[in-house]
Amino acid sequence: MASANAILSSFLIFITANFKVALPVTVTTPEQVNIPLGRTGEIPCNFYPPSYAAIYWTRRDDADGKEHVISRVGEDVTGSGFDSGNFNLTEDNALQIRYMQLKDEGRYECQVLDTNYEDDASETQVIAIVTPETAPRITWSCGDQCISQHGPSSILNLTCTSDEAKPPVKLIWTNDQGTPIEAVSSSTPNGTMLVGSSVTTSTIQYVVKRNNTLTCQAESEMIGKRSSEQRSTVKLYESVTPDEAPSVTTTCVNHCRTGIDVGTLLNLTCTSGEARPPIKLKWKNSHGSPIVTISSDVQVGSTVGTFVTTAVIQYTFKSNTTLTCQAAGLTGQMTIVQLNEMGIGTSAHRENLNGSEIDEGGFDLVTILLVAVAVAVGVVIILGIAVAVLYKKNKEYVDAISYSYCLSKDGYILFTRSLQFAQNQNV
Repeated sequence: MASANAILSSFLIFITANFKVALPVTVTTPEQVNIPLGRTGEIPCNFYPPSYAAIYWTRRDDADGKEHVISRVGEDVTGSGFDSGNFNLTEDNALQIRYMQLKDEGRYECQVLDTNYEDDASETQVIAIVTPETAPRITWSCGDQCISQHGPSSILNLTCTSDEAKPPVKLIWTNDQGTPIEAVSSSTPNGTMLVGSSVTTSTIQYVVKRNNTLTCQAESEMIGKRSSEQRSTVKLYESVTPDEAPSVTTTCVNHCRTGIDVGTLLNLTCTSGEARPPIKLKWKNSHGSPIVTISSDVQVGSTVGTFVTTAVIQYTFKSNTTLTCQAAGLTGQMTIVQLNEMGIGTSAHRENLNGSEIDEGGFDLVTILLVAVAVAVGVVIILGIAVAVLYKKNKEYVDAISYSYCLSKDGYILFTRSLQFAQNQNV
């Protein structure tokens, strides 16, 4: 059949060239052209015979009316689309749409008028497409039952969310063997950034039985291919151990105006690192005796399948002491908190892993003392210089200089001793 068509085409060309037989013009254009939003695309217009008198590109509206976009008669190119700069004609008479917008979608017709003033036309549907700019995002959640079980048999809800796209993308979940996982998917029209785009979500319920990797792939039916850039993976572990010791924050409940003192009531919160299953936190006093917690909680971590534990105690300060928060069953997972009268300021603060204070506002007594000593030393030095200037021409010049030097020296000694005292108090 193909050879017969080729023979027929050759025969028609031979007849046309040698016997001057005029064939009617035939125009063909693609049924549909997809142009990415904001990009430049072309609609080809093919016709035979190749000679023509004029080419007209029009756009049809829903009422089947026509809007002249651009045309070429001889060497002249005219039209409202050409004047706006949004449309142009290539050398082979394809319609070029620049900076594709949603308003440019529609049906475009290429009409060719041959040298015998016979014409033919063909239509093309133009669609603006939006491809996701980033890979899908994977988030997770866990119900009360999941948190209470938080073991290998607990069910995790994993949700994959695509970037905005037009038309909507299809999200496919697979396990580390490449086997598809059944999911519940939906698309929300009109994305937050681009009118006409959609955001697709796909949720699966998964039981972590071993260490494995799950993949969420975004596939666009319009583009018709998969891309490694549109794929996200998540690793699930049967067991996860925190990398660092628990952190401790301290807040003052009562008698806080003068800093920590006898009778000051403190809330100390110990927070574990991300773990699976959740770890248990134990508070102990300086004698190693357990301290009863007033509240404890388990929440999901940012890493899929992990949990964060918190344990809160209330402690009434009586004297300098040391408290310990221990991650049960984990060697070295311990945080030591030192409480003393000079160790806590008058405002909220927290403790580092080594027990030293991080001030989050206000001034402690050591800071005030250092500032006062620095000001005093500065005043003494300025007075000494002033005395030297006043008595510069006097016979007691040397004595004045010596006197001011002594004042400065005494001030420096006072400053260094105060600094040493402050450092000893912080140890």
